[in-house]
Amino acid sequence: IIVDDMRPIIDNEKFNFPKTPNIKRLEKRGTSFTRAYAQYANCSPSRMSFLTGLSPEKLGHEGNYNQKTEFNSHATMPKYFKSNQYYTSSFGKVYHDIRDDSSSWDLIHDIDRNNNDLAWECYGLLKNQILEGTDRPAVENANLPLHQYNDFNITSAVERHLEKVKDTLFFTVVGFRKPHLPFAAPKKYWDLYEYEDVSLQGISNAPIDGDSIVYQWSELSSYDKFFEYYASNNYRSRSVKSNDAKELIHGYLASVSYIDELVGRLINKLEELHLHKNTIIVFMSDHGLHLGEQQIWGKHSSYEMSTHVPLIIFDPSESSKGVNCNNFVELIDIYPTLIDLNGLKKNTSLPGNSLSNFFDNDVNKFSGSAFSQYQSFQKDKSFNNYMAYAIYTEDFNYIEWQDLSKQRTIVQRELYDVSKNRSEIINISAEPGYSKIQEDLSREIRLNFGF
Repeated sequence: IIVDDMRPIIDNEKFNFPKTPNIKRLEKRGTSFTRAYAQYANCSPSRMSFLTGLSPEKLGHEGNYNQKTEFNSHATMPKYFKSNQYYTSSFGKVYHDIRDDSSSWDLIHDIDRNNNDLAWECYGLLKNQILEGTDRPAVENANLPLHQYNDFNITSAVERHLEKVKDTLFFTVVGFRKPHLPFAAPKKYWDLYEYEDVSLQGISNAPIDGDSIVYQWSELSSYDKFFEYYASNNYRSRSVKSNDAKELIHGYLASVSYIDELVGRLINKLEELHLHKNTIIVFMSDHGLHLGEQQIWGKHSSYEMSTHVPLIIFDPSESSKGVNCNNFVELIDIYPTLIDLNGLKKNTSLPGNSLSNFFDNDVNKFSGSAFSQYQSFQKDKSFNNYMAYAIYTEDFNYIEWQDLSKQRTIVQRELYDVSKNRSEIINISAEPGYSKIQEDLSREIRLNFGF
């Protein structure tokens, strides 16, 4: 189960803990990886990465993520399961483009398209679906039946599908489009939260002496009302008005609770068909999301809120339940983990690690590290060829911007002490006392990415 733009919802979330009883139910049954990271804070490259089990760097990227990755002869996750006699099916938004890797699926089902448009990202109201460009609202609170929402219809299709394949080996991936902007959910989910109780998020200021590249475009500026005052060449000093910010956060919470109910329906269907005792469930997001933290509304950065994701794996054959693993892990670890849990022959081309060793008992101390990368997709900018490579550890987040057009010349360094608060507040890369740490982390990046 892949959700889009979902922040971790672990119990120690400091602000606006969303109401997600069904995801919590899954947490109590399985293993929660509390320090899981996406390889890229953007939909398409992140999904290509974890579905191939390769980092975006290893996928053959040449400095422009608007180009399509060629899968060549590599066995993607669905292709590998298909080759092992599993019936493979894709529902909703799995790959960013439904045409990617299409030969690996026995069945592909998605919402209806009109001139390749998707009733733009799941509004309920027809009047909003037909709007174009920045006329679209960022939130929608409407008292409508669930069948007018795309993710609900995807869920219904999966329920029917499970009835058909219940007696076969199946590998099914469900991709929900919420809680991606716009924050559109039926009114009953908005009503789960009192507007007065919605609080603004944590550290709202841009990192001191931090990078400015990620502030050249705000995802929120693609929507009505926010375009005029939030689109800027550099919006680090701008902020969303508090009443608008609360409405956005309220809409995000409603969207998460809406998806939670759909997750519950899938779990219930597995139980109804007596499949819950022999079906592995993975719940995850493709990347995180800022809700005003560090002056960002959206993802598209290498900061913690953009790359830290929820990841829960339930294996009914495991006796341990409700395990929390605090080791740093990556989404590319999911592919080898599922091969391992299903007892299949290992795919030796995968660099990720199986997470099955973490299922037995809680791991309370942070250990290890995780990596990601990010490149702005804006055209005709001076930083078009800049790529950010990031490493996340227990005490530090380090980001290194390289100019790919100039033999990977380092043009910007960002080092943040996150030992007390996992948020990038002050860039300390220029302080001499941290030069050795920075040098070590830079070396780790080069070793991981192979350059």
